[in-house]
Amino acid sequence: MKIRKCPLAMAALSLLPALPVMAATDMAPQVNLDLRTFYMNRDFDTGIPDTIAAGQAFRIEVLSPYWHDRVGVDMSVVHVAKLEGDKTENPSDVLTPSGDGYTTLEQAYLKLRPTEQLEIKLGRMILMTPLLNDLTSRISAPSTQGAHAELRLGPSKVYALYSDRASMNNSESFEQYRAGGETYSIASLGATHDFGNGLSAHVQYAVAEDYLNQLYLNARYTTQLGAHGLMLDLTHMRGEADGKLYANRDYDSHLTGLTGRLSAGRWAYTLAYQTVGGQDDYRQQWGGADNTQFFTWGAVQLLDFNARDEQSLQLRVDYDVPRVPGLTLMARHTEAWDIDHAGGGNGQRRETNFDASYTLQSGAAKGLKLRMRLAHANGDEAVLPRINDIRLIAEYRTNLL
Repeated sequence: MKIRKCPLAMAALSLLPALPVMAATDMAPQVNLDLRTFYMNRDFDTGIPDTIAAGQAFRIEVLSPYWHDRVGVDMSVVHVAKLEGDKTENPSDVLTPSGDGYTTLEQAYLKLRPTEQLEIKLGRMILMTPLLNDLTSRISAPSTQGAHAELRLGPSKVYALYSDRASMNNSESFEQYRAGGETYSIASLGATHDFGNGLSAHVQYAVAEDYLNQLYLNARYTTQLGAHGLMLDLTHMRGEADGKLYANRDYDSHLTGLTGRLSAGRWAYTLAYQTVGGQDDYRQQWGGADNTQFFTWGAVQLLDFNARDEQSLQLRVDYDVPRVPGLTLMARHTEAWDIDHAGGGNGQRRETNFDASYTLQSGAAKGLKLRMRLAHANGDEAVLPRINDIRLIAEYRTNLL
């Protein structure tokens, strides 16, 4: 059962480039301070211990210009102070497994720009690709050590990456990818293309030799139908064991999702269907300290709906409140069936979510973002215990220069 989820995985779909979150201008350095307060209360039934944790993150990000238009250095450091929480049977990942705060070097990389079209990064960085990413699911982001290059060719982008280590969001060290007493690395190639008529595509292939290989395919089409905006999204993923290091050498799974989104004024309505095929659950992570999340509409706050033979249908409604500028609301329900599990087949589970987000529009704290995220998940007794999850988040960013 997977219950560690990112808050905004869907926002990173399709053509999102595989780069760290921010980039400095060529003219001046940036020094940013990010403040993030995070509280989580997760309540289980069936005698499973609850999880309560809270922390305050202080993140300093230094982004250099490109000296001589060719070379720069970026870095970020995060300190998380414990506000509430102890070591529990079900760690929150807000704090360390022992229930403490932590300090970590999140990013430190050399950036090179040999030409206007080519950018290269070497070191420790936050990656954002469908098959290897560092989405923030708690109070700070995980990160990846390696090399990343991106070449822009008009409406297309081609990228390559290599990684030999990763760090969990609440860890102070980068660890090698390891299984069966051996270490391995991950290599990947990807490309995006904008056809200029509302259609875009994204393809990525990644392999960890003797461990796992995965393929990601995405096509998205957007158009305007009178006063309504329409988005159609098709995603397909396939994963296979690549050799002796993967626990199940016969592992073979694929996941397909079809999503439609209709927007009109301040309202948006989304319908998403997802199905899993093959011999196993779909597992997107690469082992070790990797915490790659799904780039699919079907993955929500607690559940990914990625079990063997699972089918799921999601209905989502978003609303921007006109009388309160900066306030957005979201409600979502996902229903799943046909799950193969240890007790048999045709298992069911479901998750309901409600989000409220408010960004201050003026005053000394302009830009302060407050967010509440609620989730309730349950299902057949053999598939999923009842879970209630509450998250309260406050975020603020300021430039110190």
